[in-house]
Amino acid sequence: MKKMLNTIIIFAAISLSFYLISCSAGESFDNEFYPLQSLISIPDITEAQRAEFNPNVESEFTSVIEEDGSEFSGYKTNNKVFLEKVIAPLIKPHLSQISQMKQTEIINYFTLFSFEIYQRYFGKSFYRWGGDILDLDDPQEKGVRNKFAYGLDCSGFVASPYELAVYFGLMKEDETLFASKGYQKYCLANDKQDIGGREGSSNNYRLDTQELAELGREVFRLEKGQIPTMEQIKLLQPGDIVGRSGHFGIIAELKGEPYYLESGGWVVPKNGGIPAYAFEALKIFASSGSISVRRCLD
Repeated sequence: MKKMLNTIIIFAAISLSFYLISCSAGESFDNEFYPLQSLISIPDITEAQRAEFNPNVESEFTSVIEEDGSEFSGYKTNNKVFLEKVIAPLIKPHLSQISQMKQTEIINYFTLFSFEIYQRYFGKSFYRWGGDILDLDDPQEKGVRNKFAYGLDCSGFVASPYELAVYFGLMKEDETLFASKGYQKYCLANDKQDIGGREGSSNNYRLDTQELAELGREVFRLEKGQIPTMEQIKLLQPGDIVGRSGHFGIIAELKGEPYYLESGGWVVPKNGGIPAYAFEALKIFASSGSISVRRCLD
């Protein structure tokens, strides 16, 4: 009897572990929004894909040497492999159609697509400290999920639609200040040093919240505790970034209305992991400190 009970317990534990994995990287998105966009169909995840790309895949410990001789050790992300093996094959058949869109429409599609595909593969909370879609960031010694291979931090997610637009040749570098290559051109043209890496070192022009809080032009600003007006909400357009040094999210259009999306933070996670209506999101965000809405597109 005791042996049978132990067997049942072990079986239950194994079943639970598989359930947790399936819930974190294959969750059901049965609500009014999903799929977030209709152009790029995201198929069911195959078993081979799930084995290679899931939130529990760990990164290898590595070291990098900067140009000044500084050495940093830690764990790098592997998001670019996910981009090349999963994202690119889904997007490439639609490039001709996407290329006919306005810039704001391109960024909107890629924002919604990035958010949804990362959620489907890596869970509703796909945050990973030091995670960007091109793996530009330094290896990380510490931070939320720093030992795992996949995931985006807040600035990594905000930059991802701009990075994709440049990666697929849909937008020019000088048109995409919120992408690494656009930021690199900006730095070179304005004699600005890239200091977003560890201990103030270069970070391969990978944008962090400190840079995002200064780049582009300010559409409007909310001071701590200030509630946005409907006139301000009407000013929002896809690709606008929202936040302050420390955390940023991004605006996208859903069903003709502006919504706020983010990785990490305290708005979308508390909204069940789904995009939050912009008015409510900005109201919540500004309740803890001043925030700025910034834009790099016309």
